[in-house]
Amino acid sequence: MRFSDCEFYIKKNVEGEDLSFDEAMNLFKLPLTVLGRIADEIRRRKCGDLVTFVIDRNINYTNICISKCKFCAFYAKKKEDSYVLSKDEILRKVDEAVKLGATQILMQGGLNPELGIEFFEDVFRSIKERYNVHIHSLSAPEIHFLSKIEGMSVR
Repeated sequence: MRFSDCEFYIKKNVEGEDLSFDEAMNLFKLPLTVLGRIADEIRRRKCGDLVTFVIDRNINYTNICISKCKFCAFYAKKKEDSYVLSKDEILRKVDEAVKLGATQILMQGGLNPELGIEFFEDVFRSIKERYNVHIHSLSAPEIHFLSKIEGMSVR
């Protein structure tokens, strides 16, 4: 299928109609470049040519994680390879990013039982006091894990 044959998918999306299961499965058969052009055309029709972006830095504040997800190659398998960045180390990385124009800080670390809510409150508060950046941090599993170790509700 070529891009010129895809108006059906574009029109359905723009008009807010759901695809059938078979229609959605057919999208998997398309070349990635065609799928990208469909997505771009939908964006163009819904939003025009306005495109925004963020400049961010990914800060891995720890590589200690008890989850051991099968897809993750990041967590430390040996204690001697593990680390937790100090607040000062994190702030230094934020400072470097802001000086390069960052507008967002992405912090990822996993499920580290050594880090309680106070660690995150202190780090986030320090970042917000010093820098005008958006903090994108704490995945749903991290929030759930913190709620359990702190005996708190996620609500």
